[in-house]
Amino acid sequence: MPDEPLLRERARAAIARGAIPRERPERFWGGRGTGEACTICETIIAQGEVEIEVELSSRGGQDTRPDIRHFHVRCFAAWELERTKV
Repeated sequence: MPDEPLLRERARAAIARGAIPRERPERFWGGRGTGEACTICETIIAQGEVEIEVELSSRGGQDTRPDIRHFHVRCFAAWELERTKV
């Protein structure tokens, strides 16, 4: 997994291109990895790793389902640091 400066750079880039918001998520929780790709580093979160699953606001329009994103713990921390940075 990349080091913190690279993860924070990737988080900033994802925020800038609109892939993830700067706003606080609706809900988030942790658990065993589900095999999904991490939103920040784009690598698979293995079952032996802890995954943070984030629920963002609905996708908009007629699609009212929540927008779910998956993060490694360190990638989630990088996003939190960048999204709350003044």
